[in-house]
Parts: sequence; C-alpha cells; structure tokens
Amino acid sequence: MSAIWGLVKFDKENCQTDSMSFEYERKCKLDRINEIKSGNSLFGFGLQIITNEDETELMPYILDTDGNILDTDSDPKKHRTIIVADCIIDNRDELIAELLNVKDTSISNGRLICLAYKKWNTDLVHYLKGIYSVAIFDICKEQLFIFTDKTSSRCLYYYKTPSAVVFSTLISPIKMLYPELKRNETYLKDFLLLPGLMPNISSTETPWENVFIVEAGCSVTITKDSCIQTRYWAPEKINLPKDIDKLKNIFLDTYKNAVKRAVTTNGQVGIALSGGFDSASVAALAAPLLQYQDKDLFSYTYVPHYNMSGFYPKNQITNESGYVNEIVKMYPNIKPTYTDNGGKSFYGYVDELVDVMEIPFKAFVNMPLLLEIYKSAAKKGCKVFLNGQTGNASVSFGAIEDTIYDLYRRKRYLSLFTYLSNYCKEAGISRAHAFSVTQKLISAMNKEDGGQQELTKELLNKFVNSDLLTDYSLRKRNQTNIALNFSEEPVCKREKITSVIYTLPALSYIGAMETKLGLYTGIVIRDATRDMEILNFCNSFPFEYYCYEGTPRYLIRGFMKDLLPRCILYPILKTGIQSSDWIYRLTTEKDKILSNIKERSSAENLDKYLNKAAINEFLDERKDFNLQTENEYLYLFITYIFMKYIK
Repeated sequence: MSAIWGLVKFDKENCQTDSMSFEYERKCKLDRINEIKSGNSLFGFGLQIITNEDETELMPYILDTDGNILDTDSDPKKHRTIIVADCIIDNRDELIAELLNVKDTSISNGRLICLAYKKWNTDLVHYLKGIYSVAIFDICKEQLFIFTDKTSSRCLYYYKTPSAVVFSTLISPIKMLYPELKRNETYLKDFLLLPGLMPNISSTETPWENVFIVEAGCSVTITKDSCIQTRYWAPEKINLPKDIDKLKNIFLDTYKNAVKRAVTTNGQVGIALSGGFDSASVAALAAPLLQYQDKDLFSYTYVPHYNMSGFYPKNQITNESGYVNEIVKMYPNIKPTYTDNGGKSFYGYVDELVDVMEIPFKAFVNMPLLLEIYKSAAKKGCKVFLNGQTGNASVSFGAIEDTIYDLYRRKRYLSLFTYLSNYCKEAGISRAHAFSVTQKLISAMNKEDGGQQELTKELLNKFVNSDLLTDYSLRKRNQTNIALNFSEEPVCKREKITSVIYTLPALSYIGAMETKLGLYTGIVIRDATRDMEILNFCNSFPFEYYCYEGTPRYLIRGFMKDLLPRCILYPILKTGIQSSDWIYRLTTEKDKILSNIKERSSAENLDKYLNKAAINEFLDERKDFNLQTENEYLYLFITYIFMKYIK
C-alpha cells in the first residue's frame, strides 16, 4: 500500500520540480519513499509494507516500447511509459496465472499492474480487483491515464493547467505547487448548507477550484488539450436463485471471501467493534480466518466516560461493551480493548484532523476516537484495520418500511399482511400500532413526488449566513439524488437500490477519509461490506428478501443467526448510540471552548459564510453542554470546523 504523486509538464524538455515528497514525509508513516524524473515528468511513491509482496516493491516503474521494465537509470531515450500505483491487488492468483509463464507468488502488485498494462493497455481497469489508485503516463502520446478502484477506497486528486497536470493522493502537495489556487465556493456552500452529517454532495469536486478527486469506478485520460472521465464499472445484476437456502449459502460464501481478501497482511489485524450488525458480522467471519493462520483479531470498542444509561430510552444502548463480550465468548481469538479515550473530547483534535483530512468534515464526534484507536492498533503491530462503514447500505440493508411499501406497490396484499404480522411478533409490538404506521407510510408515498426540495432559511443551520442560499440550487447540485434529512423519502424503493448501495459522493468522502487516516497512522483501513462482489450480490438480491417474511435486515439476522450472539440480533427495536457522552466531555473546557469560538468567528474572512449575530447571541447565553442543547451545539461545531478549515 502506498501514496502516489506526479507532475507532467506538457511540451517541456525537462521537469524543473525536484520533489513533491515533503508533505508525505511530514504527515504519513511510510516505510520508504522513491521519486524519479524522466524528461518532462516527475513521479513519486511512498510505500507502506502491508503484505509480503510489498517487500520487493520498487515503484515507480519505467517501461520500454515492448512493455518491459527498465532500470531507473536507463537511457531516457528508451523510456515509453511510467507507472506508479497505490495498491493491494486481491485477485493476484488469477492475474499471475494469466500473465506469467511461471507461478511467482512473490511478484509485487506494482509489477503485476505493469504486466496487466502490457497485455491489456488501458483496458486493465476491467481486470484488477482490490483497493488501488493508479497513474500511467504514455510518454510518446503525452497522455496521463489515472483511475481508482471500483469503490474509490484509495483517493486520488488531480489538477490540470493548460501546460501541465499534477496528481496526488494528498491535496496539500498540489497546493504547494500551485499556491494561487482559489477556493471552490460552491463546495464550501454545500458543506455549510446541507442538512445532516453529509459534508459533500459532489463526488468529484474538492474545496479548491478545478482540483478534482477521481470518482469510484472511473478513469480519467488527460492530455494537453483534453481531460475525459470514463466510467468503467458500476454494481452489476448477477443471476441469483430465488431459493432462500441457496441464497444463504451464496451470501455467506461471498461475504466470507470478501473478509478473507480484507485480512490479507503480514502483520496483525484490528477492528472497530461494536454491538452493531456490520462490525459484528465482519468480526464473526474474520476471527476464524485469522485463527486458522494462528493470529488474533484485536478489537477496539468505545465506551462512554460518563454513565449515560439513564439519559436514553431503554431500547437505545449507550454502552455496547456487553455485546462485544458475547462476541468474544464465541470467538476467543478476538482480543478486546475497551476505551473511553481518557474522557477527552473531540475539541483538542480539531487542528490535527483538519490537517490530516484536508477537507472540512462533520463527523467530528467519532473521528478523534477512531484516530486514537488507529494509532493504538498500529503500535500493536496491526497493519490492516477492519470496519463495516458502509454495511447499512449493503449487508445490513432492509427496513420493514421498504418491504411493506414495495409489496403494496406490487399489489401483493396477502404477503404484506403476512410480513407485517410476523414483524409485529418479532418486534413485540401490536398489529394495530403497526398498521397505523403503515397506513401513514403508504399515504405519504402516494402523494405526488415533487422531486428534490429546495433549501429554505427554515431548513438552514441558524449559525450559517442565509445569503449563501442566493443563486444556490440543491436540485442542480444533487446530481446523484442523495437523500437528505429534510426531504428524505420514508422508504427506499426497489428501483433506487443501486443508488443506495453505490452512493458516489459518500464513496468519495469515505475513501478520502480512510486513505488519509491510514497513511497518517501507518495502517490500511478495509471495509468488507464495500467489497465489489458484495455490492453485486446486494444489487441483485430479491428486494423483498431483505426483510424476508417480516424479519428486517435479513442478510445478517437470518443468514448469520448461527454466527452471532442472539443479543446482537434481537430485540429488533434495539439501537446503539455511538459516542453517547460526547457533549458531556466538553464540560470541563466550557469557558475555553466558547471563548475560542467567539474569537475565531470574529475573523472578517468569515463574514460571508456565518451568521455572526446568531453565533454571538448563542455564545452569550453560555448554555450548558447537555442533551437538551446537543443539536444546537452540533450545528455550532460544524461551523467551528469550517472556521478552522478556512483559516
């Protein structure tokens, strides 16, 4: 695994830039860095040794006319192609069998990519599986070809001028080369105006004008006169049987293989583990695989510093350590760590995270704890860290409302009644209550769909300047039709399942977050719930089976019932509350926090973004940090993150 970067000066004999590695040396934990210059180009590579084959990785690679790899000090006249890649290739055995005459399991991933390019040219995008970003420069054509994996799990940015193109895993090296770059005001508006925790609505834009991120499943071909993005992959429809038992076997095999690919490393493996379906299901499959290798699975679980059980309804779980204990009983090679991060709040991490993330973010409550967990896991020897970040849209998808409305639309009323009755039994609620909710649901969905609602002042974060709404259209910005909190449909319709599974803006953001936090702490973050084979399966799974016979989230609750503790699966209406005490952790720093926000918000360059009068009025009230003021402070701290980013 690695970070990659490069610069091509079109029509120039020599590239005058000697290095782009400074930012990678400053804020990435890399085992080695290598840069080469060849004529009008500079290519760089920073390696993290994650697997055995990484030990022999020597990128960037220079190829001759026949596609053979040359020494870096070879005659520049022989140079025809330069390749650099940030990659873990999951289908190595398949590629080795296809591309090599002799089986060589020690061949590096970078060399495999060179062989794939030699055989398939730019069509190699259709043959690679794994997590990666790749840059290929055809010197004769003066053409740069860049692409990321199917889910953009490894981010890659690029910026084109009339005379050059630069690409980089991090944004900051691009900024250092082009300090004159202007802020992308529309992207910043998106961040401030969007309701909920989604920080971005574009899957290609960044906070800087004309600096783009490569979209999931896409390649970009760049020459002096053109820049063309091409989609090479999206979730497919595969043939699946209707028989529920056969589907179970296919799902478990698919999921297990996805986890097996994710845990490949010559180091240890960690996981962020809660009592939720996604991380628990990944752990249940990973632990036996690692035990077979005589390895442990090191789990990390957040526990509240303050006892929050009396603040929430009984069905909302604020401390999930008891559920983790039950998983550990089933899988003894899971070695748990429970952490409250010493009671520290997110506030002291803001500057560090703004530097690492390079983009404004809203997940400020959970991210500091994750950062400390990643650091701790790396010290323990973990090179791969697992999560189930996107499981809600894949392996644990399936709300009763979705299925009930789908059956209603297709006039399958008997099945609707059966599903709803069974759901009531499992959930422990009355049929009268369930039918009342269902009637309201169907009534709401029968109303004419007016499309994406436009933002209004009433829907706006009160600490944001409402003038930002001028000349801003959410309908035009929301090209991928992300469901936002204020206008979210009460159900997911079956025809929208692909967009739920494959939400491009979310994939761009999550990939950037995981890539950068991983480089910063010295690990690789992998999500088996986002594996391309899992996405294909979920995209093809019979829609009504997601809540089979009224059991919600059936892929986990039904297919994995023998692999997980029953307390994880039931009761149905139980939910976990992450970082439940986050607001109380701020109490000891109240004076410092409110004073700093007031000082920071006074900066003149923030006038057009913030409603300073509302901020000052709220700060002057000096409201306590508690659950009653939680939502107001959430909105305030979103603007505070923005203030720190804009500086």
